[in-house]
Amino acid sequence: MQGYLDPEYFLTHKLTDKSDVYSLGVVLLELLTGMQPISHGKNIVREVNVARESGLMFSIIDNRMGSYPSECIERFVALALTCCHDKTEQRPSMSDVVRELETILKMMPETDATFSESTSMHSGSKSTSAPASSSFMTRDQYFSSYVSGSDLVSDVIPIIPPR
Repeated sequence: MQGYLDPEYFLTHKLTDKSDVYSLGVVLLELLTGMQPISHGKNIVREVNVARESGLMFSIIDNRMGSYPSECIERFVALALTCCHDKTEQRPSMSDVVRELETILKMMPETDATFSESTSMHSGSKSTSAPASSSFMTRDQYFSSYVSGSDLVSDVIPIIPPR
């Protein structure tokens, strides 16, 4: 849990919806950088803030991210850092985070989001329809503003076992 908890939690010992937003921001930063929340005494939020303020934001993006329009990366970093704001009242609500993620997705003109549905689930004689999975498909690998990541990775590749 170290690195994911809202700094205010250490003062109040209370978790709030904005605590969840902070934790999500840390996860978003992990996805962008490949870094752990706290490693070798360095805090991911502080490291990304410093890189952004120094104009070196793109140097900390993990190479495994692939290439995306720079505007999308900039907005994603800004969103993640806003989620990790020290002051609780300065953080967005979770619904605001979702809206911004949807906006970022719409900014990617070379992509189509497609969703597939399972059309048959039988229980006795009744047939219902339920979403099975969603997939994100790219029409073209070329983006006009190519952004490549850095080599700052934790060397930890998470493995998520199937349910």
